[in-house]
Amino acid sequence: VSPQLASLLLSAAEEVALEALAEDDGTILHCAPSGDAACLRAILERLALRVYRRPASEAELDELVQLVAYAESEGETTEAGVSHALSAMLMAPQFLYRGVPIAAPDLTKPVRPLDDYALATRLAYFLWGSTPDDALLAAAGQGDLRLHLRDELDRMLVDSKSEALYDGFITQWLQLGKLDAATPDPATFPEFDETLRAQMREETRLFFDDLRARDASPLEIINGTASFASAGLASLYGVSGPASASLEPVSLDPSQRAGILTMPAILTMTSGPEQPNIVRRGVWLAEAILCATPPPPPPGVSLELDPTPGLTERERLEAHRQDPSCASCHDLIDPLGFGFEHYDALGRWRDDIDGESIDDLGRLPDGREFQGVVALSQMLSESPDFAECITERVTTYALGRTMSEEEACVVAATAAESVSLDSKLSDLLWAVVSSDAFQMEVFTP
Repeated sequence: VSPQLASLLLSAAEEVALEALAEDDGTILHCAPSGDAACLRAILERLALRVYRRPASEAELDELVQLVAYAESEGETTEAGVSHALSAMLMAPQFLYRGVPIAAPDLTKPVRPLDDYALATRLAYFLWGSTPDDALLAAAGQGDLRLHLRDELDRMLVDSKSEALYDGFITQWLQLGKLDAATPDPATFPEFDETLRAQMREETRLFFDDLRARDASPLEIINGTASFASAGLASLYGVSGPASASLEPVSLDPSQRAGILTMPAILTMTSGPEQPNIVRRGVWLAEAILCATPPPPPPGVSLELDPTPGLTERERLEAHRQDPSCASCHDLIDPLGFGFEHYDALGRWRDDIDGESIDDLGRLPDGREFQGVVALSQMLSESPDFAECITERVTTYALGRTMSEEEACVVAATAAESVSLDSKLSDLLWAVVSSDAFQMEVFTP
């Protein structure tokens, strides 16, 4: 590793390590290691447990002790030697990569259960996006973590660190980073500024934090009518709200709003500068909510729509689909996007478009039709489409890999049991954590 890369790795690692060491009293030297071999080994053993997320082997500890001894032979103090040993741990594969075993895997058994420390690490990075705490490591050390796994999951979900699920999972899943690139036209939307953009993002965070705190049904993600709004967001929603920039709880019109589907953040990031973009909204719905990723446009195909004056957006897109090379994509995404026609480029409800009545008839990929997003949310709440998609997305995030074809049936069964009006978010998370996919590891020669 080059010195420059080592420096970068160490800088990133130190931040994580300091968080890990802060779980207890933050003290590194619990005894005086100078001249006391047992004390030094105990210090390094404890540090290695926190940094490696598992007990170090005797060989690993021997190497760390030797590093301290070398520092002492060069005239440095034992304490400085411990600092060097910690730096070495922070650049070791055992820290930089999750689940590095003490011994090489037995490739005659390509599938085997994770040991308790590896399971604790997978659980911590799933729920907290960070290293296991002392309690989780202690449970792993007792060798019966699986017996208390649901208790640990419940404990970790009420911890404030589980807010990392928003940044680590929700933001990626719903593609909320695209909001940063949205450019509403200042002349058309003078009310939009960077403050409103930030409030749109904050609304989504508070919405999911509330669902987590209440352990609500996952279906509220697409059919909830309670959210949070500032004065600016309340104006977009057409409801009374706070007179300030702070976000407070608000109740929304259930005939116009349906959870994340109709939030200004989503509707703004899927719009053009002046008008909503039917294609973008259809693509987002297909990818994020239905897990039906459209293929990319074929090379050389024009993305420009018919400029003939007087045509509606629906008519322009219908003409675009006459090209067989365009129809393969647009037959999927356009009918999904049409359902959002009642919402302008900032997500405000509109009753007409330039005096013309609105046609928000949409169609799902399987041919079922819906009239507007609220009807769509109801349809998705009563069918397996969204349930299977969110289960697949959560499982993929928890495992850090895509699902295999063989696991598709497991996803469907998990969705049927864990995503319903009567289920809770913790039920879905527990179904993923208790699955063989989560608790096993696969080795490939």
